Amino acid sequence: MNPIRPRRAFLRHGAALGASLSLSRVAQAQSDWPRGPIRFIVPFPAGGSTDMLARLLGQGISARLGQPVVVDNRGGAGGMIGTNGIAKSAPDGLNFGLTTVSSIITAPFIYDKVPYDVDKEIGFVSLIATVPMVLAVNPAVPVNTAPELLQWLKANKGKASYGSVAVGHYGHVAAAHLNDSLDAGMAHVRYKGEAQMLQDLLANQLPLSFVTIATAKPHVDIGKLRLVGITGNRRHAAMPTVPTLAEQGLTDEVYRMNPGWIGVIAPAKTPAPIMHRMSAEIVAAAKDPAVAQKIFSWGMDFVGSTPEAYLEAYRREKITWHRLLKQANVQPES
Repeated sequence: MNPIRPRRAFLRHGAALGASLSLSRVAQAQSDWPRGPIRFIVPFPAGGSTDMLARLLGQGISARLGQPVVVDNRGGAGGMIGTNGIAKSAPDGLNFGLTTVSSIITAPFIYDKVPYDVDKEIGFVSLIATVPMVLAVNPAVPVNTAPELLQWLKANKGKASYGSVAVGHYGHVAAAHLNDSLDAGMAHVRYKGEAQMLQDLLANQLPLSFVTIATAKPHVDIGKLRLVGITGNRRHAAMPTVPTLAEQGLTDEVYRMNPGWIGVIAPAKTPAPIMHRMSAEIVAAAKDPAVAQKIFSWGMDFVGSTPEAYLEAYRREKITWHRLLKQANVQPES
């Protein structure tokens, strides 16, 4: 009798048993989850577009899963405080967070010491939405178009300023590029969140800034904020009368790109079946007509990707942003 054959049979049986047990654990993880409240850490203060999207989707996910979704705002350090909170949370399938380009792509390029390692401590769940930005000016700035804004900046060299929610955020990179190309002498004012920055725009304390449609639109509709253009290569259906910056002559890559996205992440060791389940629940929640309409009205383009597609997008975007940060000569600020 060949002793090798029984051993091979045993190994095949063992491998089959292991695969069966693995599938069983996957099914159990999905059926038992979640066993308690789910937490969404948002790395910005309440009131901004990331926070608004977290609360909207959280309501739908909560209704579907029968567990509360608690939004935990942890603003500061350009999103790094909240992102670190996500990275260091227990990977128990109950801790998730929302993130933007500045938190997981640009910050590691800009700062020597980032408190988390994206590639080792972050798990990618779903790219929720891409977010075009609009260039807004306060009512006291006497311009209506991008060319008029360029002329105004040239005539007021060294007198204007622009805001952003983080060093390396799109609003910082794009405005810094505009500033350098015109030698306008603008000062950069950094805020902890979009809602705070918008308050200064509305109060005529800040001349201009790139903001999301979600936060700008209510104030544009009542005439308290003016938009001179939108990023990307096409107008957005939520604000079809706002021309792109490119069609007004600002054709550099930084103005034509789709500048931002909002995604859901988790601690890296969160079980893959749970991350896939959360990705599916996000898509299901966004299919509700009322939710879908709200996301559209905020000027966001819903994506709802798989974890694998989100990871691929992250790796691709790193290359683009590294180049843009070098072009804009973005440096750390105290």
